[in-house]
Amino acid sequence: EMVSILHAVDNAGKRLLRTIDMILSMSAMQSGNYKAKYEKFNLAEDLKSLTTEFTRLDKEKGLEIFFTNNSSSSDISADRYTIGQVFQNLIGNAVKYNQHGQVSITIDDYEDNRVMVNIEDTGIGMSEKYIKNLFTPFSQEDAGQTRKYEGNGLGLALVKEYVTLNKGIISVQSEKNKGSLFSVIFEK
Repeated sequence: EMVSILHAVDNAGKRLLRTIDMILSMSAMQSGNYKAKYEKFNLAEDLKSLTTEFTRLDKEKGLEIFFTNNSSSSDISADRYTIGQVFQNLIGNAVKYNQHGQVSITIDDYEDNRVMVNIEDTGIGMSEKYIKNLFTPFSQEDAGQTRKYEGNGLGLALVKEYVTLNKGIISVQSEKNKGSLFSVIFEK
């Protein structure tokens, strides 16, 4: 019983730390105090590595994760830290809100010398009504004491800020109980 209690306290501490980190990150972005360090790097290599990190968690949940690179060149010039945070959050959400099925990460060449990353899942999806508020800080579709999934509603708000910082575009398509598709586009 003591081990169970300590495990719960440990998890609560980690959640609190993530929340504080997200609040500080949002504050830095909104106040203009975040100093981006732009560099050229291969987005496909970073995404493949990140996908591998999620493979263990996917197997625990009975999910399959797929990574496909169809791009002739996925080199971009961007702030590597914030790009990593964008995809850590998007892939993390695809896993978190998916009880069975799959998560697919695909990189494709896109018009006008750009690259597009699609993250598609077969999870719980979102209502069309909620999608309008998706990138608003502290918003969650499932709110209240009985909500099934933990979180603070800052992750996707930060994703939007980080994508904008890197002169990218993000869009989402989703259907309740069917899944979601997040598309992120950056210039090569």
